[in-house]
Amino acid sequence: MESEITLYTSQQERAGYSTIILFMISSVGLLAAFCAMIFLVITNQNPFEILISIIMLLLIAAFLYASVKILISCIAERMKPVAKPVKRLSISSKGMFNHRTERQLIWEEISEIQIIDSMLSVTVDPHPEKDFQLNLSDTDVYKQMTREDFENLLKHHYKKEIYTYYTPPSCGCGG
Repeated sequence: MESEITLYTSQQERAGYSTIILFMISSVGLLAAFCAMIFLVITNQNPFEILISIIMLLLIAAFLYASVKILISCIAERMKPVAKPVKRLSISSKGMFNHRTERQLIWEEISEIQIIDSMLSVTVDPHPEKDFQLNLSDTDVYKQMTREDFENLLKHHYKKEIYTYYTPPSCGCGG
């Protein structure tokens, strides 16, 4: 089966080196501010200024903790080996191949294809065990082509009607 397109699991975005450098600089800056606040707390004579310095010291400590925590998680994420992409679905002129169940579906035996909010559902009436659903958001399909191009590819091979529905993005106005 020669594949026109093969969908793989999408790779998780990893923190870039610029993000790591940004958090490293902010952590060093916050550490310097932390040390300066400790110096102010120790050297101040006015109790009101000491109280303000202690409050500022606690705020800087919280931001420093958060910055270092994010920095460590970014570095740990960057150190992980890149996972090998896994094949999910292949589409060819002969049909679809579901790599998860390792089943070949010929275009003529597919009774219905639906794409509802990035969920691809394929129904095979004579063989319900071949039915499957695939969340297209978990694949790299949108990196390879647009949603319309993917629908047109399916329509090119699958001669019956493909039901598609996408929920429009909400404005958040509750209307």
